[in-house]
Amino acid sequence: MFGIGRIKPGDYVFTVRKETDSRIIIIGRVQYASKKILTVIGSSIKPSGLLKRKLQGKIGKRSNEVLNDPDPDNCIFILIDRIESENFSGQVNQETDKVIWINEKRYFILDGWIKENLSEMFANVISSYSEEERDHFRSVLIEKMNSLYDKDLKDHVYAVVRSTRIL
Repeated sequence: MFGIGRIKPGDYVFTVRKETDSRIIIIGRVQYASKKILTVIGSSIKPSGLLKRKLQGKIGKRSNEVLNDPDPDNCIFILIDRIESENFSGQVNQETDKVIWINEKRYFILDGWIKENLSEMFANVISSYSEEERDHFRSVLIEKMNSLYDKDLKDHVYAVVRSTRIL
């Protein structure tokens, strides 16, 4: 088990489960906890954009590292590209899956990226074919950022926008 101490019901977790072609990230709240099995309700994320670029041979060293070993600190590289997400309600095995405790604030920021469809908006800006198309998608992203209510999510998105030189 990774993280701080023993994970208990009510805690938030960031989990990485190895699949055949990639890693699936699960973020959620623990409903039940035993020594090795956690029942989690939240979201699962598949980094489809990075996986597609990897198959095309167009992936950088850092992105490849993130695909192989995602964690709450580097998962932003996954979230600024296209993802497939769905609701998750199931069990996580602490012996076979990488489980990291995260605080509530981190959970709601990651969950906000998914719920607000920010990954798709960032991917549209970054992968634009023309300057005109980029300007259009950039204005859509900025409008979305300005409409966010959660201060922590808004601050996080603004920081990512500045670091990716979109703003």
